[in-house]
Amino acid sequence: MSSSDVFVPLEFKRKKGKLLIDGKKSCHDVRIVEAVARAVHWHTLLDTGAFKNVGDIARAEGLKSTTVGRVIRLARLAPAIIEQLMAGCQPRQLTLFWLMRNDIPALWSEQRQLLERFR
Repeated sequence: MSSSDVFVPLEFKRKKGKLLIDGKKSCHDVRIVEAVARAVHWHTLLDTGAFKNVGDIARAEGLKSTTVGRVIRLARLAPAIIEQLMAGCQPRQLTLFWLMRNDIPALWSEQRQLLERFR
């Protein structure tokens, strides 16, 4: 595992169509988790030079550049916020749609304040 790899020690299971984490019922948004994972992966591809820009990733993925650009911003979320999202502890009103359509501050302290408004 390289220093740029992200490891999330969770065990995902399905029971009667419901997603469970570590055997417990989860309240996390799978779409947000998947988008954050994609964002981190795409950001790594840019950092390593595998792709030169967002447009190259969009072409390879068959997506619009604006979509990739909106998703990749999630890679700049504070580590503590990413941990909350992965653990299903995000505010219920927080959606992937909101994250992709609204500006997310660069400073982690401002990001935390922004998310507190949802609680």
